Amino acid sequence: MSLFKDVKDLAAGRSQSKDWYRSQVRYGLESLGRPIQEGDILFYDYVAQSARLDWYDMHPLTLVTDVDNFLGQFSGGNIHYLRPSARQIVGKSWAGGATTYPSRCYHKYFMSSASNIYIVPPTAFTDYVPLPLEQFLFTRAGVKVEVPSSVIWSRV
Repeated sequence: MSLFKDVKDLAAGRSQSKDWYRSQVRYGLESLGRPIQEGDILFYDYVAQSARLDWYDMHPLTLVTDVDNFLGQFSGGNIHYLRPSARQIVGKSWAGGATTYPSRCYHKYFMSSASNIYIVPPTAFTDYVPLPLEQFLFTRAGVKVEVPSSVIWSRV
């Protein structure tokens, strides 16, 4: 079994909040106790610093493909920008060692804006079941409003 399937089984078909799912996944992971590296798959909290972003995911699940320590940034594919059926395909490819993702998943992140960083082993995707871990926020005139995932998926 994998972490994601175990968490889904723990829910036992009962309706659970996104916070519940996030806390269960974090419980099954180890904190990242070292600098971020290319090839890491990370689950973390994020607060975007750029006012130009229309929306962003506060809890990305990202395969890191580039690290720029000089600029304090990393980039990669955040699987949450995919519908669950597409997530399953990409996640299972990560379990097999692939380091690719659709271009619409590509995002840059400031290291200073990421917190509570957990490392996700690729084997966790062996029996990957997409869970509702994402939380998209829309920002306008300094006001942040949660946006349903389906709205984001229809735009990217």
